[in-house]
Amino acid sequence: LTQPQDKLEEIAAKCAAYMANPEFCRTPGLHVEGPFINKKNAGAQNPEFVRPPNFDELKRIHDIAPALIVSIAPDIEGANEVIRKGAEIGITSSAAHTSSTAAQILEAKKAGLKHLTHFCNAMTPVHHREIGVVGAGLIDDFLKLELICDGIHLCPDMLRLVFKLVPIDRLMMITDSMAASWIGEGEVSLGGLAVLVKDGKAVLKEGGALAGSALLFNEGVRNVVEITGLPLHQIVKATSWNQAQSLGLQGFGKLEAGFFADIAILNDDFSVWKTLVGGEVR
Repeated sequence: LTQPQDKLEEIAAKCAAYMANPEFCRTPGLHVEGPFINKKNAGAQNPEFVRPPNFDELKRIHDIAPALIVSIAPDIEGANEVIRKGAEIGITSSAAHTSSTAAQILEAKKAGLKHLTHFCNAMTPVHHREIGVVGAGLIDDFLKLELICDGIHLCPDMLRLVFKLVPIDRLMMITDSMAASWIGEGEVSLGGLAVLVKDGKAVLKEGGALAGSALLFNEGVRNVVEITGLPLHQIVKATSWNQAQSLGLQGFGKLEAGFFADIAILNDDFSVWKTLVGGEVR
């Protein structure tokens, strides 16, 4: 999250400690969502800690625990330099919390931008005189789109539209889940901001902005199947393979000899039957 630099480095150190001895899921790296975003599009990020793009700050986090992906606003001065330098050391950049025009997104793509974070949320929408970040994501043949498939961040019709217009190879299902995922209903904190969870929806207590999600991944898969009607053998690409390819993770995302056997096995109702990490039940 968008936090002070010392806090981000502290979090990275805790992640590195877990990554050295992963008891549950495998954790290949971090997603640093901010702090190099546009305050106007902060959403549930704490605007108090938003600051200009700074590669040295990102590198310090990356040196503690690998930052596989950084979300950044390309419309902020200095963003493309961070995108370019990040690409040189293997950090994937994704546009997020941004007021960028379509042209700014395509310019950032030249610098190395690969993704659009939580597509349609906290970014410029399609307009008939400026197609914005959303329009750029729909028409570009390269950028991968992250989709929060809870039916809240993207309404069912929008999910249906995206899956109809965009090739499955460019789509990546995510959860954007936070600490509220397992509490049912109640109040939690997100980056120092109070969040209320009710009816599966997490919002800031003050202002009501969506604050991440309480979505479980298997529920997202179920939603996509029910909303789009697409067969699972197509949808599965957007659950794992596309993500592994975009982040340069070798040996992940396929059920194939020689790949890591990190597998979630679902029942017919999409509830989780078993999870395996490296072929071992966890």
